[in-house]
Amino acid sequence: MIIPQLYLMMLALVPVVLLEGLIVSRSMSLKFTEAIKGMAFANVVSTVVGIPIAWALMLGLNFATTGTADLGMRTPLTMLAAVTLQAAWLVPHEAHLYWMIPAAATTLLIPSFVLSVLIERFCLILRWKDIPHRVVSRSVIRANVYSYLVLFVLGGIWFTVEVASRPLGDRLPGK
Repeated sequence: MIIPQLYLMMLALVPVVLLEGLIVSRSMSLKFTEAIKGMAFANVVSTVVGIPIAWALMLGLNFATTGTADLGMRTPLTMLAAVTLQAAWLVPHEAHLYWMIPAAATTLLIPSFVLSVLIERFCLILRWKDIPHRVVSRSVIRANVYSYLVLFVLGGIWFTVEVASRPLGDRLPGK
């Protein structure tokens, strides 16, 4: 999932920078252009560095909890476990990949959010040295909450569209 996740986050980069730049410019009383420049740099760093780290953390969770075991697709619980605990490296259930990929991509947003906040905060504290750290921290957290809410909603829509586009028989556990 690292390649699809990086690709998707790169696609989201410009809208995320614009949204976060708007939020940061208002909450920190910065010029919009200065906020955009800062958020663009911080978001590129958090995408290039944070996404692989988030993926590696989730891969570690996968190996710590399920190893390389195939959890199967027999029940809704095993299906949920397969896309959350194994989100970084999906077992290739070809008949289920249509919903597993959007579900895993959305699950990977959780560690990505945490790392984005930490990395962007670090980058922006270094960039805006004259602004108190707590102000930068609050603004970065607020901006990331809003941008990741949008990303979670988009992931949910993607998942819903994929599931709804399949015949009911293809959506039942055990298929």
